Amino acid sequence: MTEVKARSPGPPKLRTMALPVSSTVLVVAPDADLRQSLAFMLTAEGYGVATCDAWPPQDAQLAFDAVVIDHSALDRKTSDPRLAGLRRRAVVLASHPDTAQFATATLVRKPLLDRSLLDALSQALAT
Repeated sequence: MTEVKARSPGPPKLRTMALPVSSTVLVVAPDADLRQSLAFMLTAEGYGVATCDAWPPQDAQLAFDAVVIDHSALDRKTSDPRLAGLRRRAVVLASHPDTAQFATATLVRKPLLDRSLLDALSQALAT
């Protein structure tokens, strides 16, 4: 006969997973729903997130490690020289990307149906 020991009284011990210290990502999208969805996804992945509806952000004190920009926040006729200053830490979301226009950024095609944004962001932060 096998003896079964009773558990000691008290609350069960919970295992918690600490999120690693994350990078802060600036999400720029004129569409509030898209901006909120991107912020939710990135927060769930452990990133710190700041948001704004226009590029460049009005708050000059805003600190971020990388930026995710919806193409509708950028001038579509010319390349944006302000992206070059980010040293490839910019990810541009576009439905029909023109690679020459965004030579200084990583392009991710919309709609976002897989981990392509997360992979591009991770790669951008590693550079």
